[in-house]
Amino acid sequence: MDDPLTVVRVGPSVCHQCRDSLPADQEERGHTDTCTCSFFYERRVKMSHQTGINATSELKEFLAQARGGAIRIMKIVIRNEELVLDSYREPAQSWDKDYDHFLLPLLTHQEPCYILYRLDSQNAQGYEWIFIPWSPDQSPVRQKMLYAATRATLKKEFGGGHIKDEMFGTVEDDVCFQGYLRHMTSCSSPAPLTTAEQQLQQIKVTEDKVVWDERRRIGTPTARARVTMEFGLDKRAQTLQGLAFPLQEEAKRALQQLKQRCINYIQLRLDVEKETIELVHTKPTETHELPFRIPSDSPRYHFFIFKHSHQGQRQEALVFIYSMPGYTCSIKERMLYSSCKNRLLDEVEKDYHLEVNKKMEIDNGNDLTEDFLYEEVHPMEHTLKQAFTKPRGPGGKRGNKRLIKGVGENGEES
Repeated sequence: MDDPLTVVRVGPSVCHQCRDSLPADQEERGHTDTCTCSFFYERRVKMSHQTGINATSELKEFLAQARGGAIRIMKIVIRNEELVLDSYREPAQSWDKDYDHFLLPLLTHQEPCYILYRLDSQNAQGYEWIFIPWSPDQSPVRQKMLYAATRATLKKEFGGGHIKDEMFGTVEDDVCFQGYLRHMTSCSSPAPLTTAEQQLQQIKVTEDKVVWDERRRIGTPTARARVTMEFGLDKRAQTLQGLAFPLQEEAKRALQQLKQRCINYIQLRLDVEKETIELVHTKPTETHELPFRIPSDSPRYHFFIFKHSHQGQRQEALVFIYSMPGYTCSIKERMLYSSCKNRLLDEVEKDYHLEVNKKMEIDNGNDLTEDFLYEEVHPMEHTLKQAFTKPRGPGGKRGNKRLIKGVGENGEES
């Protein structure tokens, strides 16, 4: 009968590290334990019952006895192509105190094995166990493969419902008590998040903080209920359009001056700590100076009176500009500026009776030229209708023209 793991003729495909050191006869037959790099040309493994290795009858009886709770730990090995019991120990103290004292002496650095360790907890089927396949780095490759292929057979013989955790180990630090605690922590921790998931999580945390800050700022129960309805039950980003920060007194006076045309430019910012809209400055600004008023590192609100000539007449248009310089700002700033924008425009139009002719959002001021503003305020309308054209007749030959019969000089028809 063939071996459970048979390496057939390797020939010239043996790895270059081992080919030079092999005797000629062994190179023809193939090699197993002498080649540690596992660069084999072909492997043939018997797959009936994994490797074809089963537990002995004595081991099956012992496993049934151990499931009752009389055994704390047992070591199982493969000998003569059979799963046999190597050693075992009965409980002495609690499972955590017995762990290192019982487990570590059973591990050898040259031979793989299986360790079954009983916990003190129970489930519906009985005591819970830890299954530890031990495969040290120094063991031969053939044994590693043999134990790896037989692992499922042993779990089936013992009963997978009794196994709470499975922990693979190659060094003692992997399977000691501290290693088991690290394994449990790793299993219970959430999976790592992608960059997009991290950004969404940060947005959700910021949204929750903004909601509670707004509730705390508004003291009455009715106002708190209104905030809850405005933010929505699921608190998604698009429901934050109702957030409103009050205008600072200097900002209110600047809007009154803008209404009276005493000034032509206003720049506003959000004070996140005070939760107010503050005035930055109202410097007189010409159209060619407007791009230099846009900050490159922080968001702003801008109101600008665009003076221009349209169809031969001098006109003025109030333009609102919301500048957000890309992702150089924090997520909280981007969310707050976007949320307060609509409420600010409503207050400007209703309370200060300022008609905003054009609203735009930009990430930098490079495009704020006079031509760009003109096209935004007066977009080109394609109002000319296409003139009706008579359709052409069918293509191709239409035949000869018809001849009209007439009467000849002698009264004959021509």
